[in-house]
Amino acid sequence: MDSGNQGVPTTRPVAGIDLRGPGRESLVERERLGDRLRAVETPLVLLHAPAGYGKSVVLAQWARDDPRPFASVTLTAAHNDPAVLLASLIDAVEPIEPLPEIVVDTISSSQPNLDIAVPRLEAALRTRRTDSVLVLDELEHLHSEESLRLLEALVNGAGAGATVAMATRRTPQIHVTRLQAAHRLTVLETADLVMTPREARALLEKAGLRTGARELDTILSKTEGWPVALYLAALSRRSGPAQSLPDAGFGGEERNLVDYMREEFLAAAPPEDVEFLLRVALLDRLCGALCDAVVEGVGSGSRLAGLARQNMLLIPLDGRDEWFRLHSLFAEMLRGELRRRHSGEIATLNGRASGWWEATGDQPRAIHFAIEAGDIPRAGRLIWEAVPAFNTTGRYASVKAWIEQIGLEQASGDPHLSLTVAHGLLAEGDGAGAAYWAEVARPPIEVGGAGAPDLPAGLAMIDASLARGGSATMAAAAARATASLDGDSPWASMADLIAGLAAHFSGDVGGARERLSDSARRAAVWNVPLIQVLALAQLALLAMAEGDRPSARILASQARAQIDRSGLIARPSIALAVAVSAYVNAVEHRRREAADDLEVGRALLARLKDFGQWYEIETAAALAAAAVGIGNGGAAEHLVALARARFDDLPDAPTLEAWVLEIEASLGSLSDDALAELTPAELRVLTLLQSHLSYPQIAARLAVSPNTVKTQVRSVFGKLGVSSRYEAVELCRSLGFLPEDDRDASPTSSPRRGDSTPLRRR
Repeated sequence: MDSGNQGVPTTRPVAGIDLRGPGRESLVERERLGDRLRAVETPLVLLHAPAGYGKSVVLAQWARDDPRPFASVTLTAAHNDPAVLLASLIDAVEPIEPLPEIVVDTISSSQPNLDIAVPRLEAALRTRRTDSVLVLDELEHLHSEESLRLLEALVNGAGAGATVAMATRRTPQIHVTRLQAAHRLTVLETADLVMTPREARALLEKAGLRTGARELDTILSKTEGWPVALYLAALSRRSGPAQSLPDAGFGGEERNLVDYMREEFLAAAPPEDVEFLLRVALLDRLCGALCDAVVEGVGSGSRLAGLARQNMLLIPLDGRDEWFRLHSLFAEMLRGELRRRHSGEIATLNGRASGWWEATGDQPRAIHFAIEAGDIPRAGRLIWEAVPAFNTTGRYASVKAWIEQIGLEQASGDPHLSLTVAHGLLAEGDGAGAAYWAEVARPPIEVGGAGAPDLPAGLAMIDASLARGGSATMAAAAARATASLDGDSPWASMADLIAGLAAHFSGDVGGARERLSDSARRAAVWNVPLIQVLALAQLALLAMAEGDRPSARILASQARAQIDRSGLIARPSIALAVAVSAYVNAVEHRRREAADDLEVGRALLARLKDFGQWYEIETAAALAAAAVGIGNGGAAEHLVALARARFDDLPDAPTLEAWVLEIEASLGSLSDDALAELTPAELRVLTLLQSHLSYPQIAARLAVSPNTVKTQVRSVFGKLGVSSRYEAVELCRSLGFLPEDDRDASPTSSPRRGDSTPLRRR
């Protein structure tokens, strides 16, 4: 479906290259391929690609633009008769430069003696004086031993005066690799012949279809640059309703394309090959062992390699003929045929594929095919087994996609899936949602009929993480989880983490360090980065409490680096580790790093929804300590208040409560020092920040420019260590420097401490 002239200059014979076929009036110039062919220095050229990639047209465009004379033979099954092949070759090359009479006489016989004809033909080609190109199109038709001997003569005779170009759908029966290694052969394969975006746009426009950039990207992705598919897509869209191409339904089941692929790829294929392709078309990757399992047969590896050599749109994925994939449109067409012919087998085929992928350790594919098979119990079990690795990394989107594909209604009826949803919401910081789905999963798990031994542990860890009854409840739930888990389970790292937290909150420092260290080690072994990060962060807090700042710095840095490596920075459940990083950085006087982590940590903390009290308290406390360390009194005040508000729900955490009180005690001196640094002009602006006035209105009230007000406000925020107007006002009220009811203050002079002004300590 490429374009070129509708004719070829009559000064050069180009027999066999037909530009008169249907749709050739809309052919597209493929200059990059023509330039490449004209620059070829090897005596042999091979175009090797399936039907519909425009091989013949590329050759025609080459013939049109190359100054050398071209001769062409379009091969058919009749050319397996060597006499017919020799006659066609003579007819093609004679107008350019006649062959020696002795050669013609030898090879013109109705039954030529190949032992004589082959070497004479080869020698004659080597001595040709006119630099020309002989094209053999549709080489896939040539398979008889005699005709292949003649082809070998052409290949061997190609040289300075005779270039031989071949086009074929199937792997040609010549020594391709050896010829390439000898620098005698240039090959253009499917990847070279796919259409570029520019070529695709030109083809669509010639067919009467104009597309935007997004629509063009969509159709190129669907067709994989296959020229004939692009052309048929344009025909489909042109004759369809006035809507964008993706919505017009073009794909592997579009009627014109189905008819084309049936005729070009399936019609001549043996029935057993067609049945094989139908049953493996549901696979995204194919290898012999997988296909054997799916079709319950043997020899699939050899069959795949053979079909690939026939260019049945079966694309090799490696150089060993081991893994393949079907062109997406061909696979879609085959799946449609499978539904029409053997719909009752589809679930079974998907189930076999799921079992094979599970046995080889590829959980994502095993899950995909289990869902496609409609086997919800199997899919639920496989998804649950993937939760430790997927929910605690940046791959939680995969779990969500599987659940959405199954549907929440079906998920609620399966304990594996219900508990998967609960843990997913927990990782997303939604405590209320996690608690709800844990209750959905609880009845079948607690009666013992759920199957997997780690389901009770998974339920206990939800209870422990939320710790609705305090740290004692957390410790008891962690103990239940540990008791029901194998020590080698990936869930053991989470159980150790929660047990270590409970020990820390109750004052058992030694026990906390031991369990947290076990948690970090197991999480690293099982690649559960979220648990590893939280364990390292908690160990850093223990080190800080004991005055071991070097260890705290190392642990906090390891946790923060793992967050970035694992893509977890957007997860609310990582807020504690970011807060600890901010705290340690502040103590180490790395103000910029501390301020950055403080900002990120506060944003993540705000996204937590009714999460575990201990988690919100500890995160707020670490952030408050960081704020104190960098002089941000307003943020520290707000965070301490947030932490204290949750202590009513966590009455048995003396270590945590003592830390919050210590941070609170440090706030007074921090804020007083900051207030003392304010200039009279800044104090005057500060008195008006609690009003409803905008910055331009404040400027008018004070008879200064709006830019001056903005500059003074920024200075006030910096000195007070706050980031907003609200924080500045609340901090000053808490310290008694602003009255609660002074909303419309109208100062006429600079307020000073001790004067009767709105800014005073009550």
